Amino acid sequence: MVEKLRIDKSKILELSNSLYKNYGTTMAGLRAIGYDFDYDDYHNFVHGRLPYENIKPDSILRSLLLSLPLRKIIFTNADKLHAARALERLGLEDCFEGIICFESLNSTNRDNINDNDEIFDIIRYLSDHENPVSGLPKTPIVCKPSETAILKALEIANIDPQRTLFFDDSVRNIQAGKRIGLNTVLVGTSQRVKFADYAVENIHNLKEALPELWDSEAKPENVRYSGKISVETPVIA
Repeated sequence: MVEKLRIDKSKILELSNSLYKNYGTTMAGLRAIGYDFDYDDYHNFVHGRLPYENIKPDSILRSLLLSLPLRKIIFTNADKLHAARALERLGLEDCFEGIICFESLNSTNRDNINDNDEIFDIIRYLSDHENPVSGLPKTPIVCKPSETAILKALEIANIDPQRTLFFDDSVRNIQAGKRIGLNTVLVGTSQRVKFADYAVENIHNLKEALPELWDSEAKPENVRYSGKISVETPVIA
């Protein structure tokens, strides 16, 4: 951000946090306020420095996914290379039908750059308003928690939201998914929040939380979870 976008180093932490909070990703926020950059360069820089070697194979999750008799699709804000690397390190690269990622939802067309004075006016606006989204410039990047992003992902995957389980560790993403009719599972906590049909502290506990998904006698269209809503396709985010 300092070298490529010439952003004042002292402003980066405040800017990144504010943009992530209001746009879902810092990248989406940077585009909203007018910064122009190559998406692949951005992803390569951000993800290229991640310690992938720290990700260990997850044999328990692999067994769960392979035994689950339903379609499974990754839906991520990240680029396809990062998603593929993470899945490979986890040993899950063959557990999903496909990956819906940044490239699936976004074109390479980019707009003009705002000047620094306008950008810092936006930073101050973000800081001064508890829920400023309605007054912010729109981002050309499509990503969660945008309902548009989720609807587009469902269209690409050709699935019915009312027959889909949506797993995510973000409350905002879960809320957006619920608003468009998805059945939702919040991962990472046992406390079920508003808009979450289920809360699973650890994804390894999925079979205990939703044993009906593993009903060997049931075809996918007949599988049901508590609430009497049929489940066709889990979307793992």
